Amino acid sequence: MDRGGIPIGDEALRGRSTRYNSADRLSPEYRDAIDATVALLETYRRRAAPLDIGVRADDRMAEGLGAMIDALWHDWRALWSEASECLAEITHSTDRLAAAKRYTEAGLTRELLDAPLWRQAYAKPRGYPGDFVVMNYIYDGRPAGEDAFAQLAHALGVRIGQFVVRRKDFVRREIETLVAAAEPRAALRVASLGCGPAREIAEVLARDIRFAGSLTFVLIDQDEEALRCAGRGIANTATKRCAEAQVVVEPRKVSVLRLLRDVDPTDVFGRPNLIYSAGLFDYFNDRTCRILTRRLYAALPPGGALLLGNMKAGTDMSWPLEFIADWSLIYRSAERVLSWAEGLDGADIQLRTEATGYDYMLRLRKPA
Repeated sequence: MDRGGIPIGDEALRGRSTRYNSADRLSPEYRDAIDATVALLETYRRRAAPLDIGVRADDRMAEGLGAMIDALWHDWRALWSEASECLAEITHSTDRLAAAKRYTEAGLTRELLDAPLWRQAYAKPRGYPGDFVVMNYIYDGRPAGEDAFAQLAHALGVRIGQFVVRRKDFVRREIETLVAAAEPRAALRVASLGCGPAREIAEVLARDIRFAGSLTFVLIDQDEEALRCAGRGIANTATKRCAEAQVVVEPRKVSVLRLLRDVDPTDVFGRPNLIYSAGLFDYFNDRTCRILTRRLYAALPPGGALLLGNMKAGTDMSWPLEFIADWSLIYRSAERVLSWAEGLDGADIQLRTEATGYDYMLRLRKPA
């Protein structure tokens, strides 16, 4: 292992996190913020090292990392704010933003790559950063990593990713509201586009729901392993807790491009009472989002609802995601998100945010 914890043979990953041209137009204020953050991590690496001596991996959190992550989080938040302010001052310059990203990856990213969450997002072994493995790391919140500092850095990533948890909770409540309002023996259908691990569905079924009808969950994802992971989680929960309700899971391996051009959404998931996509629209341009919104809305039955999430513009989240983890998203204003609903006459439109304030949640309900 080298200093950043990157295997020597992993040339592609190693090169991405170490290349930097000193001639780039780097903001000196931003360089100082990154250097200070690297120094902060090195301080905590030294503080965590004694926990690796004579302590089993499972005991590290109990032995001191729990309190240490609180201290690191406090110090990290101050530097996060400083770095984000520097980025806000150079948004007019694509050259300076590109230089800032290169410097961040060369110095800061490589300090975090021993942590499983950071490495999974940055290396993108499944082809994209926010895969179901990353989601499960954040949802579970358990210690992960081969040594104390790796676990500390992993826990830091989990705290940064709490918007993922709150977004999941928002969707879970929407499903619970749908079930609570339904007739006792109704046949409900819910479709998740870009389902990932579908933890929100498993959590709904883990609760003591009073429903004796049928619940069909249509899971749509282009990642077959994500579909298998989601299916296992839902099946295990439904078997244990849902004695009355009939639960059916219908996995569908379909890309968004096919839904846009080749496939009628009703052929994929029928007429669901609720269609939702919490973290997929962040990756597509406005035109694609508008077209997909119209096609999904058309698939709803009367009274059905469409729930779409997108990261908010103007927050500080782009620094840890884009600049450190190379997790590129499209951050949008309220006006841009609402523009997806243009032309949907009669739709009841609501725009809300999840608990952390980092995500917009657009709800479109079709007239009954």
